[in-house]
Amino acid sequence: MPRKYANPPVLEAVCQFQFKETDPWDWTVPGLIYDRIKGTFPVKRQENAIQISVTQGKPAEAVSSGAITKMQFLREDSSALVQVQPHVLTVNQLKPYPEWPAFKALILEQLHVYTDVAKEQQLTRIGLRYINRIEIPAAKFELEQYFVALPSVPAGIPDTFGSFLMQVEIPHDDPSMTLRLAVGSLPPSAADQSAVMLDLDMVTDQAPNIDGVAAWLDTAHDRLETVFDKSLTEKTHKELLKEEVHA
Repeated sequence: MPRKYANPPVLEAVCQFQFKETDPWDWTVPGLIYDRIKGTFPVKRQENAIQISVTQGKPAEAVSSGAITKMQFLREDSSALVQVQPHVLTVNQLKPYPEWPAFKALILEQLHVYTDVAKEQQLTRIGLRYINRIEIPAAKFELEQYFVALPSVPAGIPDTFGSFLMQVEIPHDDPSMTLRLAVGSLPPSAADQSAVMLDLDMVTDQAPNIDGVAAWLDTAHDRLETVFDKSLTEKTHKELLKEEVHA
């Protein structure tokens, strides 16, 4: 049974779909999608392409070209958003993160709208990612107290890290997907505290057809949940995240 926490660490959950580029992109698509989802995602934002302007004798300047590269549709409280760009759909869930069935339902609903409007069906890549922030109530601490997935250095070298980042890629089979696991230090929220990122990203370049997405998501999520559970010590689960124990 999945663990539940009084202090859940998820900063952001992200699901991204990339589609085969067959026809030229039609920029009327984001507007048509917005018409379908504006009841839930009423706030519109756009990202424009940035060009670097270099003039001899002057510092380089970043200048907007005016060309739209991405449209974003947000909930009123900015807790979730849908991002649409050429042949890519991204669904982001920020805090507070709901339980998996609710996030999965949101993902599949937006995928259905996108494929219905954009008329794109052939997936080339799927990614499901969870970015976690673990707050530690001490400026100095031993990583081994809180993390099982952690960086190491050879014997004889001090293993007290001022800052650190470890990243590995781990392949999985049946179905084929790759876990990208990153653990690293983050700026603390106070001088007497520390913060560590646990970033878990499961991706595949052997994407299933649209009908197989729900099953793929469940498998990817189950694997990510297992990695998350095993990356942290029981001290972290119980004392920092405050695991809720139900009789």
